Amino acid sequence: MQTPMASNASQPPEIPRAGRVLRIGGFLLFAFTAGLWIAGGATRLPFWLGTAGQRLGLNEIRTTQMAIGFLLASAATLAFAGTRARAGLAIARTLLVIFAFVSVATIASEFARPASGSLLTALAWPVAAAAAALLLHRVADGVGKGTTVPFRSPGLMLVALIVLWTASLAVASRVPIEASDRPPLKNATSDDSIVLDPVSWQGRTLPDTPLSRILPLLTPLTLEGDSVIVLYNPSCGHCRELFEKHFATADPRRRVIAVEVPPPPGVIAAPGDGLGPVPCEDCERLELPAGKTYLLKPPTIAVMRDGRVICATDNDHDTCLALLAAPTPAKAAAQ
Repeated sequence: MQTPMASNASQPPEIPRAGRVLRIGGFLLFAFTAGLWIAGGATRLPFWLGTAGQRLGLNEIRTTQMAIGFLLASAATLAFAGTRARAGLAIARTLLVIFAFVSVATIASEFARPASGSLLTALAWPVAAAAAALLLHRVADGVGKGTTVPFRSPGLMLVALIVLWTASLAVASRVPIEASDRPPLKNATSDDSIVLDPVSWQGRTLPDTPLSRILPLLTPLTLEGDSVIVLYNPSCGHCRELFEKHFATADPRRRVIAVEVPPPPGVIAAPGDGLGPVPCEDCERLELPAGKTYLLKPPTIAVMRDGRVICATDNDHDTCLALLAAPTPAKAAAQ
């Protein structure tokens, strides 16, 4: 009489199909979203999330980095402990619920601002919400309490998760993020916030603009001849490109004043965020006073001629700088 083989009794139960869907699909969902945000910069940051970050004293770049860190850590968590234990399954479900909530909140905020979003933004978040809901449905439908694979050392699992989250947030804090093209978050302003709107400066003398009141030294530097004031952030890639293209070489026909915009109060630049001084040969280097939140889109430039702003912009820099080639009235009269 043959005895039944008992070798299968010692083998761990197989991870169910719905569990594999959770681990693979959830990992791809979080990782792909993180990749979109890294490629698109702060433009991909939901408007309401950027506002919430600014209320906590974080600028949009730092808020985007923290959100990317959460996404990377969530992807790593699902890959490591998606269905290995009941605790891992609960963590996975919680992460998907949070992601679905963020997606729905973003869709609602975009509907409230219909003219502000791109086609990619309009489609990405509904798809993300649907994907999270589908994963949750598959998990709830196909993974029961008795089908999870036991994890032999819960303490080791906890340590591994702490290491994963710490490493993910540390990596994300050093990812270079481009500033967005969105207007300042006026609903998040406070007594310590200063809105710098370049459009309102055009045609005025510098003392009639907030720049002169914030940094009085700018007025005597721009009273005579042609000058260019550049407001920039050291970690802004577009700012560095502007300096490399137009100001890396000295031009005796103009004075260039590079004005660094400090981070908001309470925000400390992490090591590695700065890329060193911007390339600007023979230019004046100044910095706006710290302790305020300056609401502007860097790089912002103001082209000055004999103390008056002839052009100011935060997007069409080439057009403004081309005006310096036009002759002054004195030179035209001499010709």
